[in-house]
Amino acid sequence: MHYKVSVIVPIYNVRDYLARCVENLMNQTLREVEYIFVEDCATDDSYQILMDTLARFPHRREDVRIIRHEVNKGLTMSRADGLDVAAGDFIIHSDSDDWTDVTMFEKMYDKAVSDGAEICICDFFHVRKDGLKRENVTLDCRKPHKEFMRDYLSYLWNTVWCALVAREVYERSGARPPVGITFTEDFYLMVRLFQFARKFTKVNEPLYYYNQMNSGSIMHSLMKDLFPQESDCYERTIDWFKGLGVYEDYRKQMQWRLLKSSCYLVFQNRFDELREFHPESHRYILSVPSSLFNFKVKVMMILAFLDLDFICRWDNKRHGRF
Repeated sequence: MHYKVSVIVPIYNVRDYLARCVENLMNQTLREVEYIFVEDCATDDSYQILMDTLARFPHRREDVRIIRHEVNKGLTMSRADGLDVAAGDFIIHSDSDDWTDVTMFEKMYDKAVSDGAEICICDFFHVRKDGLKRENVTLDCRKPHKEFMRDYLSYLWNTVWCALVAREVYERSGARPPVGITFTEDFYLMVRLFQFARKFTKVNEPLYYYNQMNSGSIMHSLMKDLFPQESDCYERTIDWFKGLGVYEDYRKQMQWRLLKSSCYLVFQNRFDELREFHPESHRYILSVPSSLFNFKVKVMMILAFLDLDFICRWDNKRHGRF
């Protein structure tokens, strides 16, 4: 079969969520979908749940590819292995603890084709204990490319799972998931894809359910290595922009990103590191949009740059941050 869409789904220790994810994928209204599941040496019964769920959809079995790793490689390498075999005209990713609206791929594919676009994005739901919260992606796909990119670099939700991307864009850009980064890895990949895509479009409807109730998610823990990983992602992206000769077009936005990554230093009382980290970025602090961090963080950073970090230490102690 000629596939219109390939969906790549890494799997690792998601037994409580996997069946729903797979069921919604198998029930997609678009027929020409290739399903690539990458089992990354799960230590629970995720693989058996995958096979049991797939067995209920025999009409989709010929469209399913399963890759099983011999050693654990992590999320980004699982996505990369899926990309290596994807045959669809468009490619999208799904996390195995989330789920999709059953019309998602059909709506996004039809919108991309009708608009002649190489990337189609959509809104999504945050799934929380108190219910669903819609995230309206505010990016304007009608803007000129450079203006759109500036907006995208300033936007918080740079996710792979709400972006249907033409396989030709992957080939043209050479973009791959990053090695050694497990936080902001979506930003790393999507910036490179958007930079090389010729036209974008959007479905103004929430079609993806981002599960924030998985306590094992990296987003629910302030790991000590988040700061170096995030800053490394932005530094690599700056070097990449410089290599393309377009960094000056996005200097301010990338300095904002560096400041965002250094927020963790504020809340860990690491003020000497903060003052030494990319001094050029300090002059952009007041212009950082609220989408990246709030006014209080700006104030704490400014106090630290003025050697008044004792106030920040007091506030961190008062709120039990340190």
